[in-house]
Amino acid sequence: MRRFPVVAAAVVGALGLTVASAGAAGPAPRIVQRYLNIHQCVYVGLGQHYTNVLPNTADAGLNTGTKASGSADTVLSCGPGGGGWSLAPANSAVKSFDLSTGRYLNLHQCVYVAGGQHYTALLPNTPNVNFNTGSNVSDAADTTLKCAPGGGGWRLNAANSAVNSFDLAANRFLNLHQCVWTTQGQYYMSLLPNTPNLNFNTGSNVSDAADTALKCAPGGGGWSLRGVNSAFRPLGS
Repeated sequence: MRRFPVVAAAVVGALGLTVASAGAAGPAPRIVQRYLNIHQCVYVGLGQHYTNVLPNTADAGLNTGTKASGSADTVLSCGPGGGGWSLAPANSAVKSFDLSTGRYLNLHQCVYVAGGQHYTALLPNTPNVNFNTGSNVSDAADTTLKCAPGGGGWRLNAANSAVNSFDLAANRFLNLHQCVWTTQGQYYMSLLPNTPNLNFNTGSNVSDAADTALKCAPGGGGWSLRGVNSAFRPLGS
């Protein structure tokens, strides 16, 4: 593995088309767009390592092209960085999840640790293959976390890792909450609501309503929420 300085985190603890008979109810609402294009943009600088997946944080130079769309993105879209931050292509990628191929979006959040530092990965297709995840769309909900083995002294940190199966069958929005905590100039990003490290979980969910407020656990162990890098994004319509 290319040895980047990384972020320390506190460890607390098909669509099927059917013809309805006359008078029958229509299909349940779900996300209209066919593709969920997740752009994982990883920046390095200032002795740190920062993963971002959302397009709308207050730190605009580090934002991404993540969106729901009728077409699959084929080119990674990341902000230019700035302030000492530059893109790390080896850990960055875009993945177009075809929502017509399954009921569940299974997001695997894999966090690796070495020397007390943490690196968060969400996508299955970065060039840095030893740190990829099992994120997928399927008709079955994943029940087991799938993470590549790491390497170069890095190992999986189970307390901050999890898999969450978002049921898209009858929900119009995937509400992603990206929460970033900081301490002593270090950063830690989490996207999922169900890691064992409860004080660092998020409000990500599926719903028929678009969320209107960011939801992040309070942090702890000296870590506090960093608002400029935290945001929520309802994907769908």
